[in-house]
Amino acid sequence: MATPNDRRIVYGTYVVPQIAYNTTSTEVTREEGSTAGRASYEDWKLDTTVAKRFGGKSSGDHVQVTHDQASDLWTSMVSIHQEWDTFDEAWNLTPAVWGEDSGEVAVSDSLSTIRSGSDGIKFLYIKNLGTVQCELALENDERDILIPGGAAVSMRTNSSSVTSATVKVATAASSSTTTTIEYVIAK
Repeated sequence: MATPNDRRIVYGTYVVPQIAYNTTSTEVTREEGSTAGRASYEDWKLDTTVAKRFGGKSSGDHVQVTHDQASDLWTSMVSIHQEWDTFDEAWNLTPAVWGEDSGEVAVSDSLSTIRSGSDGIKFLYIKNLGTVQCELALENDERDILIPGGAAVSMRTNSSSVTSATVKVATAASSSTTTTIEYVIAK
């Protein structure tokens, strides 16, 4: 009998390549000297070179999350007294309280491991909640991906080369700046 996949992550992306263009002025001057309408301004439209939108959702088995993640340490959300695999009760009877101020993790200019351990990573989501750009390193200490303030990155990863210990986040080196992030790192 097959082992059920009791946890999975369903995710999607949607990208619209855009270019800026200047609009035509609709401003007119009235008899008394006041104006109505709008002067020309910059607006955005679908990039005419690319001429299409990109997007999709994970399909089929999505990202199957290993069922033995015993606690909530794979996400920035924090629960109190919640050990998923140690309760025998039904989910709705399990005593759990989710922290009100959870979800934010401070990031400085030193590369820091988000989740300790040597487990291979299957899925990664990081959102920069601050205004300072942060940098993501997936292997070694090379800062591979820039995450601007308010932006997020999500991906399936190769769990044999990207491990808990190799996923690190920092703001720009030697910048003495900080930001906050939220994350999901699933093995």
